[in-house]
Amino acid sequence: MATKSQRYDHPAYTVPQAVSVDAAAGSAAVGGKFTAFTTLLLKSATLTVTTAGTTTAAASNNYTFQIRGTATTSVGAVANLGTTGAYTPGTNVVLGGGTTTMTQGETLVAVRGTDATAAAAVTYEFLINPGANITA
Repeated sequence: MATKSQRYDHPAYTVPQAVSVDAAAGSAAVGGKFTAFTTLLLKSATLTVTTAGTTTAAASNNYTFQIRGTATTSVGAVANLGTTGAYTPGTNVVLGGGTTTMTQGETLVAVRGTDATAAAAVTYEFLINPGANITA
């Protein structure tokens, strides 16, 4: 298969896309991994707790979002997503002000706080940058 770029206003570039991943449990665990298949414009991350944490300490159930490639760049965070039995599903955070791009091969990750048992489902919303190569 070949790659090509479309017209600037092609639906591939104007329709938001999403991918869902799991952010595994574990203190300071790196999960929720998504690798860019072309140049992408990040929009948001939505998290829903799938396993409530057991720690009530501050910063125990936080998530920091990072782009990892040739460098590591933080693009957003969620503070205190929840503790045992007390969490809000569907917490949303704008990534990189809605203007940050990822290049092909870079990976977006969710880095956990210090709670060792909490886990979440993460959905990343993005747009393909106009003019970026896509598989034909």
